Amino acid sequence: MGHATKGALWTLASAFSFMAANLLIKHLSAKLPALEMALFRSAGGLILVVVAWRAFLHLRQLQDPQGHLIRAAVGAVSLMALVHAYSSPALPVALVTAFMYTRVLLVIPMQRVFLGERAGRRVWIAAGIGIVGALVALWPRLMAIGTPHWDWAVASLVIAAFAGAGSQIAMRRLARTNPASVVVAVAAILVSAIVAVPASSVMVEPPADDLPWLAGIAVLSACAQWSTVRSYKHASPAVLMPITLIDVPVALSAGYLLFGEMPGVNAVVGAVIIIAAAAYVTSMTDARPRRIRVAA
Repeated sequence: MGHATKGALWTLASAFSFMAANLLIKHLSAKLPALEMALFRSAGGLILVVVAWRAFLHLRQLQDPQGHLIRAAVGAVSLMALVHAYSSPALPVALVTAFMYTRVLLVIPMQRVFLGERAGRRVWIAAGIGIVGALVALWPRLMAIGTPHWDWAVASLVIAAFAGAGSQIAMRRLARTNPASVVVAVAAILVSAIVAVPASSVMVEPPADDLPWLAGIAVLSACAQWSTVRSYKHASPAVLMPITLIDVPVALSAGYLLFGEMPGVNAVVGAVIIIAAAAYVTSMTDARPRRIRVAA
């Protein structure tokens, strides 16, 4: 089996694991606070650290502690906002899934401002088109701002996208001076610690029947992160990006079958624009990330 095939299989495993975790969040949203579910999802990172125990052997090489704190802070904000968006009845699962591809596009201006990295004109144009697609997707809800029909989940989705892009920028900065295993381990620990603070103020005792679902969120998140790491050992994000797009039709089907969701025309058109722009930008930049070593 070739490297590209292995990378594709690990990417599929990651996409399906993340989607299953998000569907569980949607399922439990009527019973549990979003922050509590965010805490369980962040626990997936701790599971990954325990499995990838070799990461601790490199912690003495920790560099740029301020960068690690920034990465953890924006990562925690992105996680909490994303879980809130997924748990909202106002936003279909497919819309949230497709909108989050704007992270790929938001990285373009952020890397210029914070890292001094330049991008070609065509990449900037594609990023701009993708942002227009995001506005198209959310336009009916944006028009409701200030009215009784406004839902703060829309703001949470936008915050999740910006914070997610910021998290990627912070990881690029850290990768310049830290082993990748250190970046993963420290982020998992700090993000969980940050999320635990607001979650502790709203946590409720979950029904016994829901405990397996909460454990499933954590385990599936760990599996998804593990699979992502493994996929990047075999191929670059530019090669794997088209495969990750499978989570959009899966989210559309699952949202319809499980929750009766049907995105509107604006959501569908905007999602198509976002995905096309994100795929183009990824293929043009063709980033080559450092390999992350984990325990076999």
